[in-house]
Amino acid sequence: MLNPTESALIESISLDQIVADTQELIAAQSENPGSVEAEAVSVLQAMCERIGAEVTLQEVQPGRANLHASVGPADAPSILFLGHSDVVPAGEGWEGDPFSPRVFLGSIVGRGATDMKGGLAAVVAAMGAVASTRPDIRLELLCTVDEEDQALGALSAIEHLEGRSLTACIVAEPTNLDVVIGCRGSTNLQIDITGKSAHAGRPEDGVSSIYGAGVLIEKVREAHQAASRVEADPLLGRPTWNVGTIEGGTGTSMVPQKTSVTIDRRTMPGEAPQDILAELLRSVEEELASEDIAPAEGLTLSGSVTLDMPGFKTPDDSNVPTLAKQALADVGRDVSLTGWTAACEGGFVARATQSPTIIMGPGDINNQAHQPNESVQIDDLLSAAQAYALMAVRLHKA
Repeated sequence: MLNPTESALIESISLDQIVADTQELIAAQSENPGSVEAEAVSVLQAMCERIGAEVTLQEVQPGRANLHASVGPADAPSILFLGHSDVVPAGEGWEGDPFSPRVFLGSIVGRGATDMKGGLAAVVAAMGAVASTRPDIRLELLCTVDEEDQALGALSAIEHLEGRSLTACIVAEPTNLDVVIGCRGSTNLQIDITGKSAHAGRPEDGVSSIYGAGVLIEKVREAHQAASRVEADPLLGRPTWNVGTIEGGTGTSMVPQKTSVTIDRRTMPGEAPQDILAELLRSVEEELASEDIAPAEGLTLSGSVTLDMPGFKTPDDSNVPTLAKQALADVGRDVSLTGWTAACEGGFVARATQSPTIIMGPGDINNQAHQPNESVQIDDLLSAAQAYALMAVRLHKA
């Protein structure tokens, strides 16, 4: 139940302002890949300064800066909100301009409405409400660039968080307002196979790197099948494998010398990407050693981890998920504590700070994010902002 102070806190949050801020952020195009986030970050900076936040920018690449905003005393225990300023490319199939946001049937439509400019607007509204009523509470927002591609922003920012002790990290990614207490990690691997080129009329003079890639792909398929048979984590499911791209050869009449394969491996908390890579290379090399068409001495394999986004699972003894669910209940939302099979940058914060981390935000990641006519329900934006504000006050007391 809300006490009078909490009631006044959430009543101070302006839904009209959240809607306006969400629309302005959508209109500030930040497609990735294909563009930079500078316009969206500029809009977000102005929003944060409007509520009295101290804002700093950290340039990651030209035109691409992480934003850090804070309210409250610097020496007080802090709650960190985490988000990102980039969106996936608009793509085709829209019924209108994806960057001309519009309100339709109680939702805001536009690229990034759900993932995750609506969430950013809700966070700013909550921070502003808390700052005006409880200036003793420390709140921070870290908004990274490049979340949708290589996580360059998070990797650059994380060194400034290493070793810090946070009261909580709340990732404002879209969860339909469910409270996600754990998620899988995401590891990207690149495997380069080098053989020996020759004329296709005498293929026995060469060694085909594509044949080697075929062995690699079969090993990935076997590994995925094996993973599908292990007992699933009740929240996170199982580890998975997927071959994303293959690129090799220079012409039909040539034995291909070089082939590259990229692989997505969804990891469970505690798995080490370098160990996963080493085991994959070992199994492929053993298989190649028995292949007459692709002898091991004729092929070389090298691999690298191009992305290591760790998973996380909030400890059972943390009160953060319970307080989050109660805050949502107190603003009229009946939600679940659950897990994600997706990955998010909250894993970086959880690993660097060992702080309790949850994902909770407005919007539907499965049915709206990364799709034409992306939208977010306006009522969800208000509920998110109100719950964020309540959590800030209650975590400060806990």
